[in-house]
Amino acid sequence: MKAYVTSIGEPTTELCLWSLERHGIETVLIQDKSSLANKLSMIYEQADDDFIRVDADVIVNRNIRRLPENKDIWWWQFHTYDWFKQDIAWGGVQYYKKETLPILRKHMGEAMHLERPESYLYRLKEFHDPRRCIGDPVIMGLNGYKQDDVARVKYVKTRRKQLDNYDFELSDRISAL
Repeated sequence: MKAYVTSIGEPTTELCLWSLERHGIETVLIQDKSSLANKLSMIYEQADDDFIRVDADVIVNRNIRRLPENKDIWWWQFHTYDWFKQDIAWGGVQYYKKETLPILRKHMGEAMHLERPESYLYRLKEFHDPRRCIGDPVIMGLNGYKQDDVARVKYVKTRRKQLDNYDFELSDRISAL
């Protein structure tokens, strides 16, 4: 299995790679300041088999060894424990079957200008009629721990009107210990 790790230079990037590699997963790091859409486009063009996409601020746990198998499902999104929410949340680890690739390549152009291109693609009719993508409640790791750009994270969550879902005060106090 191959995992594509998307990074903007998070301090946990090397730990993310290590956490995957220690479970026998080959890693490909895509690290630059470009948009997630650009990185996804690169991944979708390079991939030729089933793969995992992981945000570099996620440190995966042993559950990554238990990826689900179901011939009717092509895309899984998993839970992580989100450091800034201090709660369980969706995202950070995605498992794609190779069957998704023609659809993703076909529609990637539509998503290039979007802030959340993966969410847009996940909602495409081709993945829901019949249902080909699901959220799986398995917790695949820790998301957001030890990030040094909390101001950027707060800005993004404010812009998305998601600030109420986060507990920055608690995460800041724990980090200060």
